[in-house]
Amino acid sequence: MAPESSEKGGLTASWRARVDMTAVMAIMALGLSGLSFYRTYIYTKQQLDVTVTEVSYVTNQGELYMTVAFSNAGNRDAALLRVEPALWGHRGKQAPEWIPLVERVHPNIPLTGPKMPTIVKAGGVEVVTLSAKLTPEQAEDAVTSSHGSAFFGIRMATMNSDGNLYLVQHPVARLSIDPQGKIHGAEPAIHRSLSGFFDLDAAPPGDLLQSNKKTPFVWADEHY
Repeated sequence: MAPESSEKGGLTASWRARVDMTAVMAIMALGLSGLSFYRTYIYTKQQLDVTVTEVSYVTNQGELYMTVAFSNAGNRDAALLRVEPALWGHRGKQAPEWIPLVERVHPNIPLTGPKMPTIVKAGGVEVVTLSAKLTPEQAEDAVTSSHGSAFFGIRMATMNSDGNLYLVQHPVARLSIDPQGKIHGAEPAIHRSLSGFFDLDAAPPGDLLQSNKKTPFVWADEHY
């Protein structure tokens, strides 16, 4: 009888172990389901990071191109209402401001790609290309006496999933001017990512950080 009792005891222990494992798995599945429900329907994270990756000015053709990456690290969609290049200068006012550049380089080339407004999905990345016409004479006329340079910038309007609106303006490139008053080249005026959900109105000369992995590639031809 002892071997039979031992065998039954072993089967009982094995059955209990399986039941315990099933219960543990059920509890884990329930926990994961609850966490997923919390993150999807209750927990809200709004985060939109904006990184200017490239600025290229074909000086003698008067064509400005920018590439901007929008990374949505939140769990809610974000809306890009407007994204445009800008020039720091005067527009009939005493104080300088960011003036949007809205003239196309070619009728078949849109100012922004993709067309605005657009959506950046939660957890996704949207790369936006900007192109605008700007003659070198216009850029040279925009030289500020305080800095002795002209500045390109970016203007963007965004909206988070709560319906809050934000306006961001920041320098992205500095045009160096030679003693003759002509464009000699360009260098970055930004070395960090910006928050797309924070009102920011930054004037030249831009941030003072050292070049790093957030610094855009910047080119400009010499004006001959």
